[in-house]
Amino acid sequence: MGLSTIIAGVDLSVASDQALERAIGLAELHHAKLVLVHAQPSEAPIGEVDNAMLEQLGEVSAAIRAESAGRLAGKLAEIQALGVRASVISRLGPPDEVLASAAHDENAELIVVGTQGHTGVSRFLLGSVASTTIRHAPCDVLVVRGQPMRAAFRKPLVATDFSPAATKALAHASNVIAAGTAIEVVHAWQLPAGSWGATLLGQARFPWSTVRDAVLASAKTQADKIVADPDHPLHVELVQGPPASVITGTAERGAHDLIVVGAHGNRGFRRLLLGSVAESTVRHAPCSVLVVHG
Repeated sequence: MGLSTIIAGVDLSVASDQALERAIGLAELHHAKLVLVHAQPSEAPIGEVDNAMLEQLGEVSAAIRAESAGRLAGKLAEIQALGVRASVISRLGPPDEVLASAAHDENAELIVVGTQGHTGVSRFLLGSVASTTIRHAPCDVLVVRGQPMRAAFRKPLVATDFSPAATKALAHASNVIAAGTAIEVVHAWQLPAGSWGATLLGQARFPWSTVRDAVLASAKTQADKIVADPDHPLHVELVQGPPASVITGTAERGAHDLIVVGAHGNRGFRRLLLGSVAESTVRHAPCSVLVVHG
C-alpha cells in the first residue's frame, strides 16, 4: 500500500502553506506525484454599477489572478527543485468541488487541506472548505493543523468501532506515518441506553454492573482481533464515554499529532451522513485528522 498521487489544496493562505508542507513530506516519503490545486473564485455579475466601476473591478480581478499565478509558479518551482514530481491545476469554482474534481481526474489517493482552527474556541472555525471537501472527496482527506512540518506523522491515534470502515482507517494510517511508528488505537465503549437509569432500581433488582462487565468483555474480545501491521506496533485502549469526546480527549492527553478516523457510507450518502463522530472529531481535534472513506 502507498500513495502515488496527492492533491494539495492551495489558496495561498498561512493554513494552506502549512498543509502544503505536510503534503510535500508525504510526497517525498512515497515518491508520489504532488498536484497543487487552486480554486479561482467565479466572478458573479454585479448589478447597478457603471462601466467605469466594472472596468476597475476587472483590473483588480486581473491583478489578483496574476499575483496568484506568480505565487503558484514559485511554489511549483520550489517543490520541483526538491526532486518531487509536481504540477498545478487552477480552475474556476468552489474549492471543495474543484478539489474533488481534480482528485477524481488525477486518480489521487489523498487530498491534503489546511484549516484555520487550532485549539480552544478556534477549533469551531473549521471552515466550510475543509468540511465540505471531506463530504465531496472521492478519496481520503487529511486536514492539517499545527506547525508546518515537511515530514510524516510520528504519534498517530486511530479511532475504532471495530467496523469495516475502522479497519480500513487503520490500514490507511500507514500511508501518512513514519516507518516503525507505533500506533495507538482507541475504542470508546458505552453502556446500553437506559443502563444508568436502571441503577435507581438497585443492584438487587437490576445488576447493571453485570451489563457493564459484559459490554467491556465484548469490546476486549473485538480488540484482540485487530491485526497488527508488523511495521507498526499497536496498543489498544478501551475508554468509556461518547466516541467523539473520547477520541479528541485521548489525542489531547497523549499529545498525538494525528487522529485517523473512518467515515461510513458511499460517496453519495456520506454527503448527508458523514457521521457525527467523524465530523465532530475533525472539528474539535487538537491535531491533524485523516478521514478515511469506507
